[in-house]
Amino acid sequence: MADKEYISKVSNEINKWEEESPGFLSSISDLILSPAQMAAELMIPDSVLKTISKATEGCLNALLWGADYTFSDEGVLTTVRERNNSLINLKAVYDSDDLESMDLAADSYWNQNLVAAIAQGGVTGAVGLLGLATNLPALYTVVFRCIQQIALCYGFDTSKDEEKVFILGVLSIASASDVASKQAAMVFMRQIQVDIAKKTWKKLAEEGGRAAIGPLVKQAAKTIGVNITKRKALMLIPAIGALVGASFDGMYLQDIARAAKNCYRKRKIEKMDFSIKDFDSDQPSIFDFIS
Repeated sequence: MADKEYISKVSNEINKWEEESPGFLSSISDLILSPAQMAAELMIPDSVLKTISKATEGCLNALLWGADYTFSDEGVLTTVRERNNSLINLKAVYDSDDLESMDLAADSYWNQNLVAAIAQGGVTGAVGLLGLATNLPALYTVVFRCIQQIALCYGFDTSKDEEKVFILGVLSIASASDVASKQAAMVFMRQIQVDIAKKTWKKLAEEGGRAAIGPLVKQAAKTIGVNITKRKALMLIPAIGALVGASFDGMYLQDIARAAKNCYRKRKIEKMDFSIKDFDSDQPSIFDFIS
């Protein structure tokens, strides 16, 4: 039986997270950030944006299907079982309504990957904008591992094509550099959930799922690349450069883990209700927006 009080508490936490500014922004005064971010963006050459976007696309393509080799699915399930020994396999976790045990397991992977991100974050802080492209593989390896481990804690099979695209949605939300880009990413995420509910992926699988996802990766890489570059560009502003530069990877991983945890537990709560809230069967697919 689901703990209604706990689920209500989690729902409130999710709603609050959805309405707030991107996580890394909330750690810096808005009075400083607004003019600083505009100034920083003017300092970013177009060539840097193109390089970062291309590097991001390469990372996304490699890690969407390769990051699962960086951890053990069974190891994650063992962590979940330590909180609830009745959750014997992935299906049992998926069918379970023990959200609290799943949250505890997810938190353990949040913390583990945060330590890993901070450990290699010193390099990221030192290389600057031009060096960011070469650092992205190490950063995104930790990021993708974290998202997939958290997904498994809630019973979602990250080997499926639809879950690969959901990961892109989580990454897009967490990488947002401002409120507008976060809201756009959340609309993208809702479209993904509609496609999952409409079984769009079965048709895609017949047409070659990985090839069909390619345009999504390219589109997401461009947006994520721009947003992460804007974040990194804040290092160029003396008033906050040290704050952002010294902790860039750690701050980014915090946003990734928070977004992953909230997105996946929101899906669990909606699954318990046997519906997607505000679901509209006529809502367009994400593939309708890709040329």
